[in-house]
Amino acid sequence: MDALRRLLREPLFHFLAAGALLYGLFAWRGGEDESPRRIIVDRAALLQYAPASLGQQFDSLTPAQRDVLIDDYLREEVLYREAKVLGLDQGDSVMRQRLVQKMKFLLEGSSDAQPTDAGLLQYLQANRKLYEAEPTWTFTQVFVDPAERGETAAAQRARSLLRKLNAAGAQFNDSPRYSDRFPYLQNYVERTPAYIAGQFGEQFMRSMQKLKVETGTWQGPLRSDLGWHLVMITAFSPGHMPQLQEIRAQLLDDYRREQAVITREEATSALMKNYQVELRDLAVKQP
Repeated sequence: MDALRRLLREPLFHFLAAGALLYGLFAWRGGEDESPRRIIVDRAALLQYAPASLGQQFDSLTPAQRDVLIDDYLREEVLYREAKVLGLDQGDSVMRQRLVQKMKFLLEGSSDAQPTDAGLLQYLQANRKLYEAEPTWTFTQVFVDPAERGETAAAQRARSLLRKLNAAGAQFNDSPRYSDRFPYLQNYVERTPAYIAGQFGEQFMRSMQKLKVETGTWQGPLRSDLGWHLVMITAFSPGHMPQLQEIRAQLLDDYRREQAVITREEATSALMKNYQVELRDLAVKQP
């Protein structure tokens, strides 16, 4: 009798008894396929478990290779089910996020929406700031560094050098011969306002926007954050909205992604209606 009492107090006995009770409950309900103690191994289960590349090689596996695959799958499935029985998935933020991400993917549905060109054009107009091409400049510059000769002398040299460059007919690729050492580039090809301002400063960018495209002619001096510059602008492309056919593939991808998000949010809102929400203990506690 004492031995029986000790056995009843053992945690392992309680665990095994609970497992037997669950097993009996599922057997009594007759849900063989739904029982946590029944594992169905079929092609679909193995292909989902195995690497994606196995799909084309599955039928060429030898019996021994297939047995190894089945054994690996069964071991993982058993551990997964036992972990759920023990509640190890509860309170695990990583597991929670993975399940949420999978659910979001399911709710997004198919991403093969086929909008008409009219629909894509409407989407383009609604998101024009995302696709509008920025203006660009192509130019070269000769730098006069105030750190070497002082601000006043540098400004005077820049004006004198402007006359010399134009009198000598200096060309685009001649700028390194006349320039002080500059920390960035000598030539700039199809650069946007943000890029130019990032290297020269906003003051330089505003000044250059007022200049004309004159290949073979040097203009300036322009003041940057670093010193004085003489520039030759050889090309300017104004900002413009690209035609639908130019960016149709990109538009279609972006449209499908947006539609997937809309579908997911609508499905999530519909699911939320099935739940009652009770808020508790949310009042701000005063220190």
